[in-house]
Amino acid sequence: MSVTFESPSHRTQNNDSYFTPLSMPSILSSSNNDATTGNNSGSTTPYFTAPVDPMIHQDFLNAIRTRHANQPGFSMNSPSTPPITEKSGFKLNSGGGGSSSTLANRRMLRCSNNNQSPRQQQQASPLEPRQLHSILANKGGIDKTLLLDTRSFVQYSHGRIRTAINISIPNTILKRPTFTMDRVYEAIVQESDRKRLERWQSMDKIIMYDHGSQNLPENCAASYMSTKLSQAGYKGQLLYLKGGFDTFSTIFPDECEAASDSSRGASGSLPQLLLQSQASKPQGAKPFSLKLPEAAAPAAANRSNTQMGPFTAPMPQFENHAFNPFFSNIRQNMELSHGPIRERFSIRLPRDCSQNTETGIVEAKRPRSVDNVTHVDENGHFIVPRWLRQTIVDESGPKSLAEMYEKLERVEQRRLQNIMLYHSKHTSTTSSEFPLSIVAGIERGTLNRYTNIWPFEYTRVKLASPRNDATDYINASYIQYTRDTADGVDDSHVSQASLRCMQAHSARGQQEFRRYISTQGPLPDTFADFWQMMVEQNSYVIVMLTKQEEMNKVKCHQYWPDKVNSPTRYGCVTVTLFSETVRPVRKDDQDDAVIIRQLLVQHQSNNTRRTVTQLQYTGWMDFGVPDTPEGTLQIVAAADEAQVLYETQQEHVGPMVVHCSAGCGRSGAFCAIDTVIHRLTRPNTGTPDKDLLFDTISRFREQRVSMVQTLRQFVFCYETIWWWLLGYGSTPAMPMDLSDN
Repeated sequence: MSVTFESPSHRTQNNDSYFTPLSMPSILSSSNNDATTGNNSGSTTPYFTAPVDPMIHQDFLNAIRTRHANQPGFSMNSPSTPPITEKSGFKLNSGGGGSSSTLANRRMLRCSNNNQSPRQQQQASPLEPRQLHSILANKGGIDKTLLLDTRSFVQYSHGRIRTAINISIPNTILKRPTFTMDRVYEAIVQESDRKRLERWQSMDKIIMYDHGSQNLPENCAASYMSTKLSQAGYKGQLLYLKGGFDTFSTIFPDECEAASDSSRGASGSLPQLLLQSQASKPQGAKPFSLKLPEAAAPAAANRSNTQMGPFTAPMPQFENHAFNPFFSNIRQNMELSHGPIRERFSIRLPRDCSQNTETGIVEAKRPRSVDNVTHVDENGHFIVPRWLRQTIVDESGPKSLAEMYEKLERVEQRRLQNIMLYHSKHTSTTSSEFPLSIVAGIERGTLNRYTNIWPFEYTRVKLASPRNDATDYINASYIQYTRDTADGVDDSHVSQASLRCMQAHSARGQQEFRRYISTQGPLPDTFADFWQMMVEQNSYVIVMLTKQEEMNKVKCHQYWPDKVNSPTRYGCVTVTLFSETVRPVRKDDQDDAVIIRQLLVQHQSNNTRRTVTQLQYTGWMDFGVPDTPEGTLQIVAAADEAQVLYETQQEHVGPMVVHCSAGCGRSGAFCAIDTVIHRLTRPNTGTPDKDLLFDTISRFREQRVSMVQTLRQFVFCYETIWWWLLGYGSTPAMPMDLSDN
């Protein structure tokens, strides 16, 4: 059973009010006639958008403004909140050079670019390695050539071609038209490289390379960068290096730089990873075959959950559309507006495993072994579930993963649009009447790190004793998997299973699955709220999945003391750091590490003190994924060990607190991976055809927006479960010491 709140796609409308994404007019078109007729002729897409209603957003804004005006001490005319009028709609302040000005200018630039006559985009041409070598050998040629390395920063730091500038920007961000060249400059860490990149217009040649592509794929960083440069007016030659860094470094190693001896194999693929458990493996041990049960699974293309049917959310077409913050704040409106997702990512298995996609067998040296679970052989080793096996089947695996992720995105797009429609018509903000309300997050916008991540009312964590009786708001959500009585996932906005789960959140000891608190990286103004939440929720473990600064931007402010044995006061809570240990995931890479901090937390009112363990993983960049799942599995194991130890030593231990920067992408992936591992190690894991990851992430998306935020993160979750089944991540980062001193 599920609950749906006034979905606009369920209302009776004239068919002319619908249009398909592939025949959809430009959202920035100056002609309203084309936008409303919605001619569908010739379209083959199965997705249809809901009725176009330009008043949805204006009604929603007016409703929010009315609530603001009724709150004592809150002024809608404050500098941080622009005035709203029915005549002008929501206007962004265009003066002063502030952040609103910058956003408006970027959107105006995009609008003007889209209204220009179509420009013939320059396509990057192939460049042979020997041709690049000749360019590098020519002093005059290299001075007029820009070499761009589009691989991950970790790969770049291990080895790169001399003079190359690393453009390590996630594809999800890089492909956005609003991510201009100015934004690309900001993502460059080295100032000297940034200044060189700013001279791109004066260069004769711009050469891009990745890891090893012989041809330039359509959906890759080099292709997106090439398009961006072309649209920005570059007149020189755009080139890509055939064979990428792998081929060039093999032929011309003297033209490459390396930070140190790398564990990268000769082929340049995933490094050979050794865990402590592997070191104890007897030499010459026979590889074990992880295989399917005898009843072979159908091909991935026949999976029921790839039958995509949900309607997308309203796509209003009106003149000030480009300046409507509530349209672009639903990121799926932009990212899905061009039709189905075309990116594809394959599952990366460890190098010491081999796969045969025809027979369904994966050879592994140390498969996972557990007792008392359903899908194991006579030796206690896991048999790969059908739903997981299908993700590595030739080309159908990546296609199936992309279709499942798109289904998640379109369901969430509908959910958020219907939330705005509901708020435009109703005044209720209580979780009992409308559990998906986001009014609290919008009203307390200054306490949010990002403007499009709001907690739902029925899952948001509420401070029991707010500072100065100001507000109970903190951008944090309870996250917990719960079984649906219907044993399925539908396209509704929130399931009864999630509602029941959150209503019973106080019964911690009787929960079947682990509960988390997913939250944003604390801001300086919310440090005290964060520690107040830790005390009130009786939480003992913090999982931090971000660096404090990434791509030259602050992702999370330091909310803990930086000096050992130096107590620091955060509101009513005093925190003391008494130990910090750094454990690299691999000995040759200090940037990929798990940092373990033990903190002493003391509340002023009751003078109680207890130890809190913070586990920070530094190898996972925002919007991206680590090069391998090894570090992720290590922090999952370490967090699980710490939580279980606290639960055996203390009574009524609260949820594990997980955060990255926004508290949805990396945090969602961590919670999903940890939950699915727990589900796999329980006696009743469901039928072999039930996709545990898709089922778990679907439930989490009902509880917090954008949990597992990108397709690459979605695929990485499956990848990590594969590695776990193949025996990786058996040991945590370090043994836990939970003493108070």
